[in-house]
Amino acid sequence: MGDDRDKWLELDSNWKPVGPEKTDFHADNDRFPSSEWEGWFRKKSRNPGTTLLFPIAWSAFFLLIAPLPQIASGFTPDDRTASAALFLTAWVLVVIPLISTGSLARHPLNSHVLDIYPLDMPSMALASALFLMHVLTNPILGWMSYLVFWYSWLKAVRNLSAATHYSAGAWLKQIDPANYSKLQLSSDWEFTENFFKAGILGTGPSLSANSILVIEGIRREESAYISIAVLHRSGYRHDPFQERLEPERIDELLRSPPVF
Repeated sequence: MGDDRDKWLELDSNWKPVGPEKTDFHADNDRFPSSEWEGWFRKKSRNPGTTLLFPIAWSAFFLLIAPLPQIASGFTPDDRTASAALFLTAWVLVVIPLISTGSLARHPLNSHVLDIYPLDMPSMALASALFLMHVLTNPILGWMSYLVFWYSWLKAVRNLSAATHYSAGAWLKQIDPANYSKLQLSSDWEFTENFFKAGILGTGPSLSANSILVIEGIRREESAYISIAVLHRSGYRHDPFQERLEPERIDELLRSPPVF
């Protein structure tokens, strides 16, 4: 592996070497595990917050102007269609970036199929119901629906702010996939897959209501790795060894690698 391993493990989640000028990964927040983690390597990833910032900001703009065609009617060929298009654009600018950054996926802590963090599904369901009722009954309910959708947007942004506060990354060790079945886990950890694959292989203790320790498989070219990371309900992976993640709790749970 040599230098190539060092480059992709230390710098970029896309397996591409990058120059020193592109390595702003909150290094001042890094911590290091005990000597028992010898042979493991830190893989830093780019924080998804930088990717989300631009489209989320534009989504607020489109959500804000969505009612204007109906308030100042007559300036578009079809005011309702224009408002609907602006409204849908606002939410597309929220959902598509979440999907592209690996969010909205199933999570071990999700309680039901409609638990789609970081979106606030209860308020979005209420807003949708109010919108339908405004079509069938009272137009004033449309404004109530619009306000609830704003609440949903603000809740999603707050959730994303919390999810991207932490440094993105994981700790990796190269393995032979043929020996995967021989691996053993510490107590409070369990494998969820019988065979090595790319993706979640097992879970560990929960760190909070929104995050859990996970073991994942990663393949790169002809090499295979197991990864230890904190999986947030947003779908983003956080480096477990950082000051922002309650060091005392991490040191207790990850005093030594859970895989042996």
